[in-house]
Amino acid sequence: MENKNNTFNKEYLDSLNRLYNDNSKLTGFKWFLDTAYSWAYKKNVSPDVVVLGTAIPEELIMAAGAEPYWLIGGSLGSVSWSDDLVPRDTDPVSRSILGYINRPDSVDFSNSLFIIPLINDSMRKIAYQLKSEGKKICLADIPPSRNDKYAQENYTNQMKELCATVSAHTKSKVSKYSTVSAMKRVSNARAALARFLELSRGRTDIITDSARIFVQNSYYMTDSMERWTYHVESLSKEVDFYASQSKNKEYKRPSIMVAGSPVIFPNYKIPFLIRDAGLAIYDSADYITLKTLITYKRSMMYGSKDKLIENIALEWYRYDASPAYTQNDVLYEYISDTVKKGGIEGVVYHVLKGQIEYDFELEKIENMLSQYSIPVFRLETDYQYQDVEQLRIRMEAFSEMLAQNRYRKVKKVS
Repeated sequence: MENKNNTFNKEYLDSLNRLYNDNSKLTGFKWFLDTAYSWAYKKNVSPDVVVLGTAIPEELIMAAGAEPYWLIGGSLGSVSWSDDLVPRDTDPVSRSILGYINRPDSVDFSNSLFIIPLINDSMRKIAYQLKSEGKKICLADIPPSRNDKYAQENYTNQMKELCATVSAHTKSKVSKYSTVSAMKRVSNARAALARFLELSRGRTDIITDSARIFVQNSYYMTDSMERWTYHVESLSKEVDFYASQSKNKEYKRPSIMVAGSPVIFPNYKIPFLIRDAGLAIYDSADYITLKTLITYKRSMMYGSKDKLIENIALEWYRYDASPAYTQNDVLYEYISDTVKKGGIEGVVYHVLKGQIEYDFELEKIENMLSQYSIPVFRLETDYQYQDVEQLRIRMEAFSEMLAQNRYRKVKKVS
Protein backbone atom coordinates (compact mmCIF):
# COMPACT_ATOMS: atom_id res chain seq x y z
CA MET A 1 0.00 0.00 0.00
CA GLU A 2 2.90 2.34 0.74
CA ASN A 3 4.16 2.01 -2.85
CA LYS A 4 0.70 2.99 -4.15
CA ASN A 5 0.68 6.04 -1.91
CA ASN A 6 4.17 6.95 -3.10
CA THR A 7 3.02 6.79 -6.74
CA PHE A 8 0.13 9.12 -6.00
CA ASN A 9 2.24 11.56 -3.96
CA LYS A 10 5.00 11.75 -6.58
CA GLU A 11 2.62 12.33 -9.47
CA TYR A 12 0.61 14.93 -7.57
CA LEU A 13 3.55 16.87 -6.17
CA ASP A 14 5.56 16.71 -9.40
CA SER A 15 2.69 18.32 -11.30
CA LEU A 16 2.18 20.98 -8.62
CA ASN A 17 5.91 21.78 -8.54
CA ARG A 18 6.17 22.13 -12.31
CA LEU A 19 3.11 24.39 -12.42
CA TYR A 20 4.62 26.54 -9.68
CA ASN A 21 8.07 26.73 -11.25
CA ASP A 22 6.68 27.65 -14.67
CA ASN A 23 4.41 30.36 -13.25
CA SER A 24 6.21 31.55 -10.12
CA LYS A 25 5.93 35.26 -10.95
CA LEU A 26 2.12 35.11 -10.67
CA THR A 27 1.50 35.59 -6.96
CA GLY A 28 -2.24 34.94 -7.34
CA PHE A 29 -1.63 31.53 -8.86
CA LYS A 30 -0.31 30.07 -5.62
CA TRP A 31 -3.80 30.01 -4.09
CA PHE A 32 -4.94 27.51 -6.72
CA LEU A 33 -1.92 25.29 -6.03
CA ASP A 34 -2.73 25.38 -2.32
CA THR A 35 -6.36 24.50 -3.09
CA ALA A 36 -5.32 21.41 -5.04
CA TYR A 37 -2.89 20.35 -2.33
CA SER A 38 -5.54 20.78 0.36
CA TRP A 39 -8.09 18.78 -1.65
CA ALA A 40 -5.74 15.83 -1.99
CA TYR A 41 -4.40 15.71 1.55
CA LYS A 42 -7.12 17.14 3.78
CA LYS A 43 -8.24 14.71 6.48
CA ASN A 44 -11.58 14.34 8.29
CA VAL A 45 -13.68 15.08 5.21
CA SER A 46 -17.18 13.57 5.07
CA PRO A 47 -18.97 14.93 2.00
CA ASP A 48 -22.76 14.95 1.86
CA VAL A 49 -23.03 14.61 -1.92
CA VAL A 50 -20.37 13.13 -4.23
CA VAL A 51 -20.57 13.68 -7.98
CA LEU A 52 -18.73 11.32 -10.35
CA GLY A 53 -17.58 13.21 -13.43
CA THR A 54 -18.82 16.67 -14.37
CA ALA A 55 -21.98 15.98 -16.37
CA ILE A 56 -24.40 16.98 -13.60
CA PRO A 57 -25.82 20.50 -12.96
CA GLU A 58 -24.24 21.48 -9.66
CA GLU A 59 -26.82 24.27 -9.39
CA LEU A 60 -29.45 21.68 -8.50
CA ILE A 61 -27.26 20.13 -5.81
CA MET A 62 -26.60 23.54 -4.27
CA ALA A 63 -30.28 24.44 -4.41
CA ALA A 64 -30.93 21.29 -2.36
CA GLY A 65 -28.56 22.37 0.39
CA ALA A 66 -25.27 20.59 -0.47
CA GLU A 67 -21.88 21.56 -1.84
CA PRO A 68 -20.86 18.93 -4.41
CA TYR A 69 -17.69 16.94 -3.77
CA TRP A 70 -16.32 16.14 -7.20
CA LEU A 71 -14.47 13.01 -8.28
CA ILE A 72 -13.36 13.41 -11.89
CA GLY A 73 -10.32 11.14 -12.15
CA GLY A 74 -6.97 12.30 -13.45
CA SER A 75 -4.52 10.32 -11.33
CA LEU A 76 -2.38 7.31 -12.14
CA GLY A 77 -1.78 6.90 -8.41
CA SER A 78 -5.49 6.61 -7.64
CA VAL A 79 -5.89 4.06 -10.46
CA SER A 80 -3.83 1.61 -8.40
CA TRP A 81 -6.34 1.77 -5.55
CA SER A 82 -8.99 0.20 -7.81
CA ASP A 83 -6.83 -2.62 -9.18
CA ASP A 84 -8.84 -5.33 -7.42
CA LEU A 85 -12.24 -3.86 -8.30
CA VAL A 86 -12.38 -3.43 -12.08
CA PRO A 87 -10.76 -5.03 -15.15
CA ARG A 88 -7.37 -3.72 -16.19
CA ASP A 89 -8.71 -2.42 -19.53
CA THR A 90 -11.33 -0.17 -17.90
CA ASP A 91 -10.72 3.42 -18.99
CA PRO A 92 -8.31 5.26 -16.67
CA VAL A 93 -10.77 8.02 -15.70
CA SER A 94 -13.28 5.53 -14.31
CA ARG A 95 -10.56 3.52 -12.57
CA SER A 96 -9.13 6.69 -11.08
CA ILE A 97 -12.54 7.80 -9.77
CA LEU A 98 -13.16 4.41 -8.19
CA GLY A 99 -9.65 4.50 -6.74
CA TYR A 100 -10.30 7.83 -5.02
CA ILE A 101 -13.42 6.34 -3.41
CA ASN A 102 -11.38 3.41 -2.09
CA ARG A 103 -8.31 5.38 -1.10
CA PRO A 104 -7.17 4.18 2.34
CA ASP A 105 -7.15 6.55 5.32
CA SER A 106 -8.72 9.40 3.40
CA VAL A 107 -12.21 10.81 2.79
CA ASP A 108 -15.11 9.23 4.68
CA PHE A 109 -17.78 8.37 2.12
CA SER A 110 -19.86 6.18 4.44
CA ASN A 111 -22.79 8.62 4.60
CA SER A 112 -22.41 10.15 1.14
CA LEU A 113 -24.97 10.20 -1.64
CA PHE A 114 -23.22 9.33 -4.92
CA ILE A 115 -24.64 11.02 -8.02
CA ILE A 116 -23.62 9.13 -11.14
CA PRO A 117 -24.33 10.33 -14.69
CA LEU A 118 -24.55 7.26 -16.93
CA ILE A 119 -22.53 8.71 -19.80
CA ASN A 120 -20.79 5.45 -20.75
CA ASP A 121 -20.58 1.76 -19.89
CA SER A 122 -17.82 2.31 -17.34
CA MET A 123 -20.04 4.61 -15.29
CA ARG A 124 -22.75 1.95 -15.32
CA LYS A 125 -20.26 -0.59 -14.00
CA ILE A 126 -19.11 1.82 -11.28
CA ALA A 127 -22.73 2.42 -10.28
CA TYR A 128 -23.25 -1.33 -9.94
CA GLN A 129 -20.00 -1.68 -7.97
CA LEU A 130 -20.92 1.08 -5.51
CA LYS A 131 -24.45 -0.22 -5.06
CA SER A 132 -23.13 -3.70 -4.33
CA GLU A 133 -20.93 -2.15 -1.64
CA GLY A 134 -24.02 -0.64 0.00
CA LYS A 135 -23.38 2.94 -1.08
CA LYS A 136 -26.33 5.27 -1.54
CA ILE A 137 -26.53 6.22 -5.20
CA CYS A 138 -28.61 8.46 -7.47
CA LEU A 139 -28.43 7.73 -11.20
CA ALA A 140 -28.93 10.18 -14.06
CA ASP A 141 -29.46 8.33 -17.32
CA ILE A 142 -28.72 10.99 -19.95
CA PRO A 143 -30.73 10.42 -23.19
CA PRO A 144 -28.22 9.47 -25.93
CA SER A 145 -30.10 11.22 -28.75
CA ARG A 146 -31.30 14.81 -28.85
CA ASN A 147 -33.43 13.95 -31.89
CA ASP A 148 -35.79 11.88 -29.78
CA LYS A 149 -38.84 14.10 -29.22
CA TYR A 150 -39.15 12.85 -25.64
CA ALA A 151 -35.43 13.20 -24.80
CA GLN A 152 -35.62 16.79 -23.55
CA GLU A 153 -38.64 16.03 -21.37
CA ASN A 154 -36.94 12.89 -20.07
CA TYR A 155 -33.79 14.85 -19.18
CA THR A 156 -35.76 17.58 -17.41
CA ASN A 157 -37.76 15.06 -15.38
CA GLN A 158 -34.58 13.29 -14.32
CA MET A 159 -33.05 16.56 -13.13
CA LYS A 160 -36.18 17.27 -11.06
CA GLU A 161 -35.94 13.80 -9.51
CA LEU A 162 -32.22 14.30 -8.85
CA CYS A 163 -32.91 17.57 -7.06
CA ALA A 164 -35.63 15.91 -4.96
CA THR A 165 -33.31 13.01 -4.06
CA VAL A 166 -30.55 15.35 -2.90
CA SER A 167 -33.11 17.37 -0.92
CA ALA A 168 -34.32 14.22 0.85
CA HIS A 169 -30.72 13.22 1.61
CA THR A 170 -29.70 16.63 2.99
CA LYS A 171 -33.09 17.25 4.63
CA SER A 172 -32.95 20.73 3.13
CA LYS A 173 -36.00 22.05 1.31
CA VAL A 174 -35.51 23.28 -2.26
CA SER A 175 -37.00 26.76 -2.57
CA LYS A 176 -37.23 29.41 -5.21
CA TYR A 177 -34.70 31.48 -3.25
CA SER A 178 -32.17 28.62 -2.89
CA THR A 179 -32.45 27.83 -6.60
CA VAL A 180 -31.94 31.43 -7.74
CA SER A 181 -29.03 31.77 -5.31
CA ALA A 182 -27.37 28.66 -6.76
CA MET A 183 -27.89 29.93 -10.32
CA LYS A 184 -26.24 33.25 -9.45
CA ARG A 185 -23.30 31.65 -7.66
CA VAL A 186 -22.53 29.31 -10.53
CA SER A 187 -23.08 31.97 -13.20
CA ASN A 188 -20.66 34.32 -11.43
CA ALA A 189 -18.03 31.57 -11.20
CA ARG A 190 -18.32 30.60 -14.85
CA ALA A 191 -18.30 34.22 -16.01
CA ALA A 192 -15.12 34.83 -14.02
CA LEU A 193 -13.52 31.74 -15.53
CA ALA A 194 -14.55 32.70 -19.08
CA ARG A 195 -13.01 36.14 -18.63
CA PHE A 196 -9.80 34.66 -17.23
CA LEU A 197 -9.48 32.19 -20.12
CA GLU A 198 -10.02 34.97 -22.65
CA LEU A 199 -7.58 37.38 -21.02
CA SER A 200 -4.86 34.74 -20.71
CA ARG A 201 -5.34 33.22 -24.17
CA GLY A 202 -2.12 33.38 -26.17
CA ARG A 203 -0.18 34.89 -23.27
CA THR A 204 2.27 32.03 -22.74
CA ASP A 205 4.81 34.73 -21.89
CA ILE A 206 2.74 35.43 -18.76
CA ILE A 207 0.99 32.17 -17.83
CA THR A 208 1.47 28.67 -19.23
CA ASP A 209 -1.34 26.83 -20.95
CA SER A 210 -1.17 24.03 -18.40
CA ALA A 211 -1.73 26.64 -15.67
CA ARG A 212 -4.82 27.93 -17.49
CA ILE A 213 -6.20 24.38 -17.64
CA PHE A 214 -5.30 23.91 -13.98
CA VAL A 215 -7.28 26.97 -12.91
CA GLN A 216 -10.26 25.49 -14.72
CA ASN A 217 -9.73 22.07 -13.09
CA SER A 218 -9.43 23.68 -9.64
CA TYR A 219 -13.15 24.50 -9.79
CA TYR A 220 -13.67 20.85 -8.83
CA MET A 221 -11.33 21.04 -5.84
CA THR A 222 -12.52 24.14 -4.00
CA ASP A 223 -14.73 24.01 -0.94
CA SER A 224 -15.95 27.58 -1.48
CA MET A 225 -17.18 28.67 -4.89
CA GLU A 226 -17.32 32.32 -3.82
CA ARG A 227 -13.69 32.27 -2.67
CA TRP A 228 -12.68 30.49 -5.88
CA THR A 229 -14.48 33.11 -7.99
CA TYR A 230 -12.76 35.91 -6.09
CA HIS A 231 -9.31 34.41 -6.70
CA VAL A 232 -10.01 33.82 -10.40
CA GLU A 233 -10.96 37.48 -10.73
CA SER A 234 -7.81 38.50 -8.85
CA LEU A 235 -5.63 36.34 -11.09
CA SER A 236 -7.30 37.87 -14.16
CA LYS A 237 -6.35 41.33 -12.93
CA GLU A 238 -2.76 40.20 -12.40
CA VAL A 239 -2.54 38.68 -15.89
CA ASP A 240 -4.10 41.83 -17.35
CA PHE A 241 -1.53 43.98 -15.55
CA TYR A 242 1.40 42.01 -16.94
CA ALA A 243 -0.21 42.10 -20.39
CA SER A 244 -0.44 45.90 -20.22
CA GLN A 245 3.30 46.02 -19.50
CA SER A 246 4.06 43.86 -22.54
CA LYS A 247 1.70 44.43 -25.44
CA ASN A 248 3.29 41.86 -27.74
CA LYS A 249 1.84 38.38 -27.50
CA GLU A 250 4.12 35.40 -28.03
CA TYR A 251 3.44 34.53 -31.66
CA LYS A 252 6.38 32.17 -32.11
CA ARG A 253 4.49 29.09 -30.95
CA PRO A 254 1.98 27.53 -33.36
CA SER A 255 -1.50 27.65 -31.82
CA ILE A 256 -3.51 24.47 -31.40
CA MET A 257 -6.79 23.27 -29.98
CA VAL A 258 -6.89 20.25 -27.67
CA ALA A 259 -10.02 18.13 -28.12
CA GLY A 260 -11.23 14.65 -27.18
CA SER A 261 -10.72 13.27 -23.68
CA PRO A 262 -10.46 16.14 -21.16
CA VAL A 263 -7.11 16.76 -19.50
CA ILE A 264 -7.59 16.32 -15.75
CA PHE A 265 -5.15 17.14 -12.96
CA PRO A 266 -2.72 15.75 -11.85
CA ASN A 267 -2.00 13.84 -15.08
CA TYR A 268 -0.75 16.80 -17.11
CA LYS A 269 1.73 15.00 -19.30
CA ILE A 270 -0.14 16.14 -22.44
CA PRO A 271 -0.15 19.92 -21.80
CA PHE A 272 3.42 19.68 -20.48
CA LEU A 273 4.50 17.87 -23.67
CA ILE A 274 2.65 20.40 -25.82
CA ARG A 275 4.60 23.22 -24.21
CA ASP A 276 7.91 21.35 -24.43
CA ALA A 277 7.27 20.77 -28.15
CA GLY A 278 6.96 24.51 -28.75
CA LEU A 279 3.17 24.65 -29.19
CA ALA A 280 0.58 26.88 -27.54
CA ILE A 281 -2.95 25.77 -26.58
CA TYR A 282 -5.36 28.35 -28.03
CA ASP A 283 -8.45 26.57 -26.75
CA SER A 284 -9.83 23.26 -25.47
CA ALA A 285 -12.94 21.54 -26.77
CA ASP A 286 -14.46 19.02 -24.39
CA TYR A 287 -17.43 18.71 -22.09
CA ILE A 288 -15.60 20.37 -19.19
CA THR A 289 -14.72 23.43 -21.28
CA LEU A 290 -18.21 23.81 -22.68
CA LYS A 291 -19.63 24.00 -19.16
CA THR A 292 -18.31 27.57 -19.00
CA LEU A 293 -20.94 28.51 -21.60
CA ILE A 294 -23.78 27.61 -19.25
CA THR A 295 -24.76 30.85 -17.56
CA TYR A 296 -28.18 32.28 -16.77
CA LYS A 297 -29.70 35.52 -17.95
CA ARG A 298 -31.71 37.49 -15.42
CA SER A 299 -34.91 36.60 -17.29
CA MET A 300 -34.26 32.91 -16.55
CA MET A 301 -34.29 33.53 -12.79
CA TYR A 302 -37.99 34.34 -12.55
CA GLY A 303 -40.90 31.99 -12.05
CA SER A 304 -41.82 29.15 -9.74
CA LYS A 305 -39.33 26.75 -8.20
CA ASP A 306 -40.26 24.10 -10.78
CA LYS A 307 -39.84 26.62 -13.61
CA LEU A 308 -36.37 27.53 -12.36
CA ILE A 309 -35.33 23.87 -12.23
CA GLU A 310 -36.65 23.46 -15.78
CA ASN A 311 -34.61 26.47 -16.92
CA ILE A 312 -31.46 24.95 -15.43
CA ALA A 313 -32.13 21.57 -17.02
CA LEU A 314 -32.91 23.03 -20.45
CA GLU A 315 -29.80 25.22 -20.48
CA TRP A 316 -27.68 22.24 -19.48
CA TYR A 317 -29.31 20.06 -22.11
CA ARG A 318 -28.50 22.70 -24.69
CA TYR A 319 -24.77 22.88 -23.94
CA ASP A 320 -23.95 19.47 -22.49
CA ALA A 321 -21.18 17.91 -24.60
CA SER A 322 -20.59 14.77 -22.56
CA PRO A 323 -19.80 11.56 -24.47
CA ALA A 324 -23.28 10.28 -23.66
CA TYR A 325 -24.66 11.59 -26.96
CA THR A 326 -24.49 9.55 -30.16
CA GLN A 327 -24.32 12.80 -32.17
CA ASN A 328 -22.41 15.41 -30.20
CA ASP A 329 -23.50 18.39 -32.30
CA VAL A 330 -22.77 20.88 -29.51
CA LEU A 331 -19.11 19.90 -29.57
CA TYR A 332 -18.89 20.00 -33.38
CA GLU A 333 -20.46 23.45 -33.50
CA TYR A 334 -18.10 24.79 -30.83
CA ILE A 335 -15.03 23.53 -32.69
CA SER A 336 -16.33 24.85 -36.00
CA ASP A 337 -17.17 28.30 -34.60
CA THR A 338 -13.79 28.56 -32.87
CA VAL A 339 -11.88 27.60 -36.03
CA LYS A 340 -13.85 30.12 -38.11
CA LYS A 341 -12.70 32.92 -35.79
CA GLY A 342 -9.10 32.11 -36.70
CA GLY A 343 -6.02 31.54 -34.58
CA ILE A 344 -6.00 27.73 -34.64
CA GLU A 345 -3.33 26.07 -36.77
CA GLY A 346 -3.81 22.45 -35.70
CA VAL A 347 -5.74 20.14 -33.39
CA VAL A 348 -4.34 17.61 -30.92
CA TYR A 349 -7.09 15.02 -30.48
CA HIS A 350 -6.45 13.36 -27.13
CA VAL A 351 -7.93 9.87 -26.61
CA LEU A 352 -7.49 7.97 -23.37
CA LYS A 353 -7.35 4.22 -23.88
CA GLY A 354 -10.74 2.68 -23.24
CA GLN A 355 -12.68 5.86 -24.03
CA ILE A 356 -13.78 4.61 -27.43
CA GLU A 357 -16.69 7.06 -27.60
CA TYR A 358 -14.21 9.82 -28.51
CA ASP A 359 -12.88 7.85 -31.47
CA PHE A 360 -16.42 7.65 -32.84
CA GLU A 361 -16.45 11.46 -33.00
CA LEU A 362 -13.00 11.84 -34.53
CA GLU A 363 -13.88 11.14 -38.20
CA LYS A 364 -16.59 13.79 -38.28
CA ILE A 365 -14.27 16.32 -36.65
CA GLU A 366 -11.46 15.49 -39.09
CA ASN A 367 -13.78 15.92 -42.09
CA MET A 368 -14.99 19.26 -40.77
CA LEU A 369 -11.48 20.57 -40.08
CA SER A 370 -10.20 19.44 -43.49
CA GLN A 371 -12.43 22.12 -45.01
CA TYR A 372 -10.27 24.70 -43.21
CA SER A 373 -6.98 22.88 -43.92
CA ILE A 374 -6.49 22.29 -40.20
CA PRO A 375 -4.38 19.15 -39.53
CA VAL A 376 -5.44 16.78 -36.74
CA PHE A 377 -2.99 14.81 -34.63
CA ARG A 378 -4.63 11.85 -32.86
CA LEU A 379 -2.82 11.02 -29.65
CA GLU A 380 -3.79 7.89 -27.74
CA THR A 381 -2.42 7.35 -24.28
CA ASP A 382 -3.39 6.47 -20.71
CA TYR A 383 -2.27 7.65 -17.29
CA GLN A 384 1.03 5.77 -17.43
CA TYR A 385 4.21 7.79 -18.01
CA GLN A 386 6.25 5.18 -19.87
CA ASP A 387 5.15 6.54 -23.25
CA VAL A 388 6.25 10.13 -22.60
CA GLU A 389 9.37 10.03 -24.79
CA GLN A 390 7.53 8.36 -27.66
CA LEU A 391 4.77 10.97 -27.43
CA ARG A 392 7.38 13.72 -27.25
CA ILE A 393 8.90 12.65 -30.57
CA ARG A 394 5.51 12.57 -32.26
CA MET A 395 4.47 15.90 -30.74
CA GLU A 396 7.67 17.58 -31.86
CA ALA A 397 7.10 16.25 -35.39
CA PHE A 398 3.57 17.70 -35.37
CA SER A 399 4.94 21.02 -34.09
CA GLU A 400 7.53 21.08 -36.87
CA MET A 401 4.83 20.41 -39.47
CA LEU A 402 2.73 23.32 -38.17
CA ALA A 403 5.77 25.58 -38.21
CA GLN A 404 6.43 24.61 -41.83
CA ASN A 405 2.78 25.25 -42.72
CA ARG A 406 3.04 28.72 -41.19
CA TYR A 407 6.27 29.40 -43.10
CA ARG A 408 4.71 28.35 -46.42
CA LYS A 409 1.70 30.61 -45.84
CA VAL A 410 3.91 33.59 -45.02
CA LYS A 411 6.09 32.91 -48.05
CA LYS A 412 3.02 32.60 -50.28
CA VAL A 413 1.67 35.98 -49.11
CA SER A 414 5.03 37.71 -49.55
